[in-house]
Amino acid sequence: MFKRIIVVTAVTLLLMGLVVVPTLALQIGQQAPDFQLNDLSGNVHKLSDYHGKVVVIDFFGDSCGACQQDAKNSLVPLFNSYYKNNANVQFLSVEVYDSSAAEIQATYLKATGEIPWPILTSGKSVSTSYDVGGVPTLYVIDPAGKVAAVMQYPTNVQTLKSTIDASLPGVASAPAVCAQNANSLDLFAKGTDNALWWKHYQSGSWGTWESLGGILTADPAATSSAAGHLDVFVRGTDGSLWSKYTTDGGATWSNWISLGGRLAAGTGPAACSWGSGRLDVFVQGTDGALWHKGGTGTWSDWQSLGGRLTSSPAAASSGSSMIDVFVRGTDGALWQREYGNGAWGSWSSLGGRIASGTGPAASSWGSGRLDVFVEGTDSALWHRLYSGTWSDWQSLGGRLTSSPSATSPGSSMIDVFVRGTDGALWWKNYNGEWQGWTSVGGM
Repeated sequence: MFKRIIVVTAVTLLLMGLVVVPTLALQIGQQAPDFQLNDLSGNVHKLSDYHGKVVVIDFFGDSCGACQQDAKNSLVPLFNSYYKNNANVQFLSVEVYDSSAAEIQATYLKATGEIPWPILTSGKSVSTSYDVGGVPTLYVIDPAGKVAAVMQYPTNVQTLKSTIDASLPGVASAPAVCAQNANSLDLFAKGTDNALWWKHYQSGSWGTWESLGGILTADPAATSSAAGHLDVFVRGTDGSLWSKYTTDGGATWSNWISLGGRLAAGTGPAACSWGSGRLDVFVQGTDGALWHKGGTGTWSDWQSLGGRLTSSPAAASSGSSMIDVFVRGTDGALWQREYGNGAWGSWSSLGGRIASGTGPAASSWGSGRLDVFVEGTDSALWHRLYSGTWSDWQSLGGRLTSSPSATSPGSSMIDVFVRGTDGALWWKNYNGEWQGWTSVGGM
């Protein structure tokens, strides 16, 4: 799945900005042109009929092999898993070759099987108004009728899901959590207002939610490099990495600081620390690869670690100068890359099946110990641990609607947070044995 790539660090940041994206007439935030087309049964559909919903438009050609593959392997599984019963999301397919209904049935549907949303015909003129240069091309239209995203083949399912979810009103994202010491936790989340929200736990008691401002376009990441020190990282509206920090436990916070780079749409960063003052942050670049920036006191240039990600990454440090990074690969399994002895190792698969549109979480409570968590295809929380060798996968139950987040505040201690079906954050902790789920509230 992965191919190791060696990149000269002097040009890595430049390379992140040179990913080629076709020029499109419709820009993000622009009002999407209305249209009226018939489906295969002759029913009329207008884009404006779906005002107030998130609309995903799949421009395709009936005989296009890539279109058939993308719909069958990416779009239909995503729809059936997350949006089949969501009245606020509408998928539409628009055929651009002006093929007849009979031709679409004989070619496209024969290759893909049933498409569980309307297939619209005679869409060549509509594809022209949307300046579709090639198929398949996806447009995501927000509830106000404006363009939220434009995506070319192959569809990054995680990015598509994140974009849809971010466009839905009243939907919270996956949390980020870190620990300053064994008696405290710091929880961060993207609120329904897209700002960064923070909640602190100290000696058995949770504080109230506090807004730290900003406008997030993906889930946050957080780490603590020393007692009282918290660093939070987010994807900004410009697609680059931004950070905010405190050195007094949250009494005062810095302004937002740009760390540059280009993060894939809908994906968030991962962060970890192996010791006092040391920070390492990881992102999925616009080329789908893993990118890294780190340092003590000053930041390094961006460095490509290769791979082909289908999720935001997760990272944990189990000791000084040691890092393990985890991602969802193109096969839906968990993949790992580790740093030790001053060098990065190769990619290795840890198996499992991670739900489309979600990524892993990781933590470490000490030397040689790693714990990794994912949302399985059954929407439950699954766990695998390393202590010399990797254990089998274990289900921890629950019903997740986000990627998990995890931290280890002390030896034999783990805290995992997820978004539940009620939109609130839920907490499961380990202290020698796993406890039940507890709601932390929020939205």
